[in-house]
Amino acid sequence: MALQKGIVKSVLSGDTVILRGRPRGNGPPPERQVNLSFVSAPRMASVKKETKDEPFAFESRNFLRTLVVGKEATFRINHTASNSGLEFGTLYLAGQSRDVASLCVQEGWCRVRAEAKRSHVGGSNLSPQQQEQLEEYCDRLLDAEAEAKANCKGIWSISEDDEPIVPLERPTAFHGDAHAFLAKYRGKPLDAIVEQIREGSTFRLLVMLPNRQYPTQYQTLIVFLSGIKCPIVRKGIPGVEDLVEPFGEEAKFFVESRLLQRDVKVIVEGVAGTNQNFIGSIRHPAGNIAELLVANGLARCVEWSLNMVTDGPAKLRAGEQVAKRKQLRLWRDYEPEALSSANHATFDAKMIKIVTADTLLVRNSTTGKEEKVHLSSIRQPKSKDRKDAYFHHQAKEFLRKQLIGQTVQVRMDFIRPANEDFDARPCGTVMHDGMDVAEALVSQGLAGVVRYRKDDNNRALHYDQLLVAEKQAMDANRGIHDKKTPPVFRINDVSETHAKARQFLPSLRRSGRIPAVVDHVANGGRFKIILPKENTKLTFILAGIRAPRVGRTSEDGSEPFALEAQAFAVDRCLQRDVEIEVDTVDKSGGFIGTLWLNHDENFALALLEQGLAQVHEHSANQSTHAKELFSKERAAKAAGLNLWRDQQDNDSQSPKITNTTTASQAASIPLVGPTSPTPNSIANSLAGMQLTTYNPEYVDVVVSEITVANRFYVQLVRDAIPGLENLMAEFALYHMSSAAAMVPPHYVPRLNGICSAQFTVDNQWYRARVVAIPASNQATAAVPATVHVYYLDYGNSEVLPVTRIRPIPDHFLTLPAQAHEATLAMIEMPKRDKEYGKEAYDRLRGSIEHRPLVAVVESRSRRDGTYPPAGETLTEPLLQVTLYDPMVSANPEASVNADMVRAGLALVKNDDPLAHHNPRQFNHLQRCQEEAKQFHYGMFEYGDIMPDEN
Repeated sequence: MALQKGIVKSVLSGDTVILRGRPRGNGPPPERQVNLSFVSAPRMASVKKETKDEPFAFESRNFLRTLVVGKEATFRINHTASNSGLEFGTLYLAGQSRDVASLCVQEGWCRVRAEAKRSHVGGSNLSPQQQEQLEEYCDRLLDAEAEAKANCKGIWSISEDDEPIVPLERPTAFHGDAHAFLAKYRGKPLDAIVEQIREGSTFRLLVMLPNRQYPTQYQTLIVFLSGIKCPIVRKGIPGVEDLVEPFGEEAKFFVESRLLQRDVKVIVEGVAGTNQNFIGSIRHPAGNIAELLVANGLARCVEWSLNMVTDGPAKLRAGEQVAKRKQLRLWRDYEPEALSSANHATFDAKMIKIVTADTLLVRNSTTGKEEKVHLSSIRQPKSKDRKDAYFHHQAKEFLRKQLIGQTVQVRMDFIRPANEDFDARPCGTVMHDGMDVAEALVSQGLAGVVRYRKDDNNRALHYDQLLVAEKQAMDANRGIHDKKTPPVFRINDVSETHAKARQFLPSLRRSGRIPAVVDHVANGGRFKIILPKENTKLTFILAGIRAPRVGRTSEDGSEPFALEAQAFAVDRCLQRDVEIEVDTVDKSGGFIGTLWLNHDENFALALLEQGLAQVHEHSANQSTHAKELFSKERAAKAAGLNLWRDQQDNDSQSPKITNTTTASQAASIPLVGPTSPTPNSIANSLAGMQLTTYNPEYVDVVVSEITVANRFYVQLVRDAIPGLENLMAEFALYHMSSAAAMVPPHYVPRLNGICSAQFTVDNQWYRARVVAIPASNQATAAVPATVHVYYLDYGNSEVLPVTRIRPIPDHFLTLPAQAHEATLAMIEMPKRDKEYGKEAYDRLRGSIEHRPLVAVVESRSRRDGTYPPAGETLTEPLLQVTLYDPMVSANPEASVNADMVRAGLALVKNDDPLAHHNPRQFNHLQRCQEEAKQFHYGMFEYGDIMPDEN
């Protein structure tokens, strides 16, 4: 019979091989199983029959495997078994005259079958010449077997008298704890044999484990190639529908022809999900099969395991790009996206501010414009999550210390499209001294990496390095990947109230220079400061100077050179390490003192030197730096810098900035007293704000009490000064007399009755009304034990024992009640016990408490907020007011009402009748509400909370 050609694909046992033909264009090449004639090898284990290896079965197969797999061969079929259809033949390696079976017998890995010893082998259908050749061939086999026995080779290495050899256990599936196996062998190259290729990127390996106790220990692993995925090939699985994706068979053949039953090194890199399967890299002396697959268009890179690749993903990505460019196989329909040159602009910039852990504000060195850059492909820790808040702060600190004030290189990667929650976001890669800022964050465990769809190419320039850095951070349990609970991050705001600030003042004074970080610049001389060691923040005001005020909004105009002073302070101070010295505290809780840059530069002097501030004479005279302050101001005046540009160097022509009451001056104004502002003095500062079609009533007021959401009590200054102080002086004298102390025995406080009540805070007597008598606290049926009173002139209330209640003489009732209940017109606020209620209350309190205000009384309503019909007289009206702080602004739109709405802590009442009477104010409130929505302030933090009809 003529010789045929083939390539040895695999070896099933020591006497059986699988041969394949040459590749065909329409599918995998044909395969053929050939059993070696006249010889038999020990049987291998069978999974189906649940048998085990016979002694030397694996060694026999291994000899034949290393001898023939992957090599060209010629073969002759000698005969075919009539029962099983198995073909038996003689196999020769190309270029060799000796057959393979003889070599196996000679090395002791096969026995000669009994039929080779008969006088007539091969059967009667052979010619005499063929019969003679077979007999000679069998004689050679027998001679080779005798030689192997004599030399005790292979299966003949033990005699019949020796104890039987127990084959090493060779599992056909993984046994044990996959995660424990990974922990022990991760990253270590292990010797392995590729037993099966399920699809191009999925292997079954027989791994030889290093073990000091045994010569060899085996384990079977299913391994998915890390970083890539080939098309699926699923055939012949019972109960599962066949699935062969395009190029799946080609990818499988590509790998089989190179690696099946070859010796390789496997590096285990991860566990695939909850299964007993692994992710890893397979190395062969000829190269990395994963790189070849992607370069030939037979596999795609996959994000979920790309970061596990031991050698890094760069070569895989490069190979994929080559395949895309050549449009090979999987990429035959690939078309490169048209990229805008603007998307990949590169420029140098100065780092201005770390906005969040993944958002930076930079100043373009070429254009001078400030631009916001979002770091591409990373996800910052959530600042509002209790666990992540600590790492969010750590990430910002890491960036601040590395980058603030430094020159960086920015490469724009893509623009994330706008959606209903966010505007379009320019995303880029930021480099500093060769360091990728995003990669540095990820490697420290201070950010995660965004995973993308396989068709989404909008990602960071060094995306693969980000994946590798994240994997390393996860393996090292760094930052957000640490399973330990991080410390609770909490910053204590000591400027929250004046009382709280006073508590901290002594210790801050004693500390001298305190290391600090400037967190926010309100204007050139006012800052939010963080004290890292104390975990506190405070408002800080530069002593001895006054910087121009910056408007709160674009509509609230800033003073001349305010923006320039603010920009100068931002450039020099924002997020820099500084030192502060505290002198005193103002009534709003702001600390006043000196701010030092670089240990020896007084920033107040720097502002004066640039003509961006002026000396506040009273404050400066109390400063130890008074001489320097005045000297710097004189020099700036002489040079005509900024504020002094058009001024001569004399005091009479110094610039005037309106409404300049200082913090210390404002704090000195009492609630009610002879030094209060004169009637209408504050209202006059808002001259010209009346509309021709609207005539509001202006009154000077002070807020005496804040009760519930958007409800407070005001005293009208023009009424309180002449009347209330005189009455309270007489009232105090009366209650010090013996006549007042003699309460009639029959006196019983009555509901809604007017009485004298002794306030529990200062033990002084005030006019009050009994508003409730708690039934559960009555001592007897006739005399209650406690009563709930409301103080007529101040608006506050409390529950008092009857021992603090006295009857009031009639002559003390002639002066009307001085506390008038009021509410901010056209808006509503959340209750204090509701979400954002406390924030709203605190902001309102900080805006209106302990300061002279102007109230524009828009209207008077019932106490429930409804309006009476025409002709009805209200005895105790609720004042619907718009409040202004003249020390903040004289702009008619800079009201407290608008400030609350703009902060997202109040909502506009669209159905309020006042909207028709004062449309200008109403429309401005609507604009403020839209601004709060746009920037997600307050209640709009997570989106629009308003119903569609609003």
